[in-house]
Amino acid sequence: MRTLAEPFRYSVVLGAVALLVAAIPASPAYADEAWDMCTNEDPDIGIAGCDEVLSRGDAESDRNRAIAYRNRGLAYQAKDNLDAAIADYVEAISLDPGYVTAFNDLGIAYRNKDDIERAIGAYSDAIRLDPDYAYAYNNRGNAYRDRGDFDLAIADYSDAIRLDPAYVFAYNGRGNAFQDKGELDRAIADYDMAIRLDPDYQATFYGRGNAHRDLGNVDLAIADYTESIRLDPSYAAAYNGRGNAHRDLGNVDLAIADYARAIELEPRYVFAFNGRANAYAAIGETERAIADYDLAIRFDPNYAIAYRNRGLAFDDLGQTDRALEDYDAAIRLNPAYAYAYNDRGIIYDNRGMPERAVEEYSRALEIDPNYTFAYNNRGVAYQNMGEMELAIADYEAALALEPDYERAQENLEQALSEMGDGGFRAAGASRSQSGGAPQADRATTRTFYGEGTGGGPDIWVLIEP
Repeated sequence: MRTLAEPFRYSVVLGAVALLVAAIPASPAYADEAWDMCTNEDPDIGIAGCDEVLSRGDAESDRNRAIAYRNRGLAYQAKDNLDAAIADYVEAISLDPGYVTAFNDLGIAYRNKDDIERAIGAYSDAIRLDPDYAYAYNNRGNAYRDRGDFDLAIADYSDAIRLDPAYVFAYNGRGNAFQDKGELDRAIADYDMAIRLDPDYQATFYGRGNAHRDLGNVDLAIADYTESIRLDPSYAAAYNGRGNAHRDLGNVDLAIADYARAIELEPRYVFAFNGRANAYAAIGETERAIADYDLAIRFDPNYAIAYRNRGLAFDDLGQTDRALEDYDAAIRLNPAYAYAYNDRGIIYDNRGMPERAVEEYSRALEIDPNYTFAYNNRGVAYQNMGEMELAIADYEAALALEPDYERAQENLEQALSEMGDGGFRAAGASRSQSGGAPQADRATTRTFYGEGTGGGPDIWVLIEP
């Protein structure tokens, strides 16, 4: 019975798979032809060839059959038939329980199905079998990051780098995780290293651009997004990122052009529809903004940010019932969405329901204790209820967080004036005499991409060492 040597050929790819190439010793012509097909990078040819190999049954060794199942799994994965790919990887592992790369591939397939726990389990099995397998550490780091376990992700990326100090994708992944944690300087240091190792890696320029934008270095962000686009003119995420940065600078026309290009490249790119809608809203083209939010929601009905942003647009048009429906939807999808609670509170207060508004603002502050607008706005609601001491306490809390917050300062001064010498609004004084009604604030800008702060699309290595 023939025994196939372990493969030596490998490939580093984005969004594709590397097929296992076996060194085949002398054998009958029909066998060579089938194995040649089974290792073909065209998935349809690969599936047909592996089918032929597997049809021989016990004429092939268990190891050979395991390789054929794994190859066919890669081909199915290339065709986005993840269930078939998983079934083949499982068969490969049952025939060869020590097949490290099959466990790694199984993890990738599970992750592509958003089955993160099983992905982590498969990567962990690969690491258990080969503690020096850097690719599995990198891939498990990606999965931990998906789950929000950024410290575990950073530990795995660090192990991958320890095992392979030139592992570009691990530096990029760790940079993404540092950025997720808000450790932007450490993120930029990792992106810098990845770029030093591979100056043509477009995703790292995109990631570094995001970090620079988060730091407020918008010109540096634009430079990085532009370099990413130069390296890959079809990289939609970089156009979207640059659009966000142009919008930060008030260059709305440039922003809209970049969002449009991102949508042209990826017609269902919800982040770009949301970004372009935000740009339209900024210049008062509210109806066009709503049309783009509609498309973002159509393509991703679970996109809470687009619901909240569309609610702001409806509110701008005075359609507060529809705005409330969108805020409700945003909160249903993301119960920790502080901005949406704040926005809902403003509508309730404007409708003469300050008690309900206080509930909304309080929930926003439970989620984000540093949310200055929510303190100011709850102060307004308390003031409308006549609870002046509570109002003053909230205005002061807002100013403690943001001393230059003019609206809160104005509201505080008015509240103190209304208190008068007796601790209540001075007798006979109306709000018009003491400075008008206190003013609420919603978030100064609409939420942008909602992609998280990480860098470019995760790149993982599907190769045999």
